Amino acid sequence: MIEMLPKIFATIAAMLMMFASATVHAAPMAIDFVEGVDWRQNVVTAVGNGLVPPSAVNRVQAEKFSESAARVDAYRKLAEFSNGVRVEGDLTIGRMSAEQDRVQVRVAATVKGAKIVSQNFSDDGSCRMIMQVPLFGVNSLAGAVFEPTAYTPEPFPNPIAGVAPSIIRYSSTTPLARRLELTAQNSYPTQETFTPAQNDKPPLSRVSTAVMGASTQPQKKSVKDYADQAQGDFTGLIVDCRGLSLQPVMSPVIFNTNGTKIFGHKNIDPDKVAAQGMVNYAKSLDDASRAGNNPLVVKAVKLENFNSCPVLSLADSNRVLIENYATKFLNDLKVVFLFD
Repeated sequence: MIEMLPKIFATIAAMLMMFASATVHAAPMAIDFVEGVDWRQNVVTAVGNGLVPPSAVNRVQAEKFSESAARVDAYRKLAEFSNGVRVEGDLTIGRMSAEQDRVQVRVAATVKGAKIVSQNFSDDGSCRMIMQVPLFGVNSLAGAVFEPTAYTPEPFPNPIAGVAPSIIRYSSTTPLARRLELTAQNSYPTQETFTPAQNDKPPLSRVSTAVMGASTQPQKKSVKDYADQAQGDFTGLIVDCRGLSLQPVMSPVIFNTNGTKIFGHKNIDPDKVAAQGMVNYAKSLDDASRAGNNPLVVKAVKLENFNSCPVLSLADSNRVLIENYATKFLNDLKVVFLFD
């Protein structure tokens, strides 16, 4: 029996080597991804391809070279895609990196730390590698772009005095698809004209150095005075932006037609913004779970700031602020933008 041990160990080792080889060269698993910036999944994905150089003398060397080439290719694409991500308005990460060295360094480090989600070798030894970088969360582009700044979140504005909040025509048991239908049926072209607040500037991220002007509003009462007008125990907010050519950004703002910002990064803890993102972007109702099982649904009347920020009617914006006072869904970033 003792004499047989070396043979047994040799057999086991050979089987392990065969298993490892089979694992590496197995057919690629189906991975659901969109190459480039995927705002639905909040991730940037790149596919790198590496060929085998003529100088490779064996399979091991061929795979080593092709893997390295695929990694370089994926890094290059990730950097390109990341630079094109819009932070707010038409401000991109690439432009911020060009203007601020510290942002450039942090973005480069984030790309360098990209996660390999798939890697496969073909019969000729060439390599295909899929790498991803998250837009938000740990080791994300948001963490690289949004410079940590200690500040106290600003309170949400008060509802516009003299404007009745919109009427909710569905109950907590109404399916989401039906809520969208009812909202669309009761949304008509508004006669209100979007008026940017006096001395107000476009929404600014935490890395911006400009000072935001104070929003101006008509005479107002505290939102507490409207508390009894809350109609539902809403878990979140869905803003229907379909048909308006919404352009996703990392730090969007919701305006009303008076030009008042009713929801933006200044209202939220900065760490929470970098970790979760201000909103989720959804192209179907299946992607709208962030708003919970009883969301308030409103229809954007137009878009501002390079088609990145939805504008709500005064009645709808009042409704949002009143309902948020009751259940704090804006504070918790339970917001979804539905777009096409």
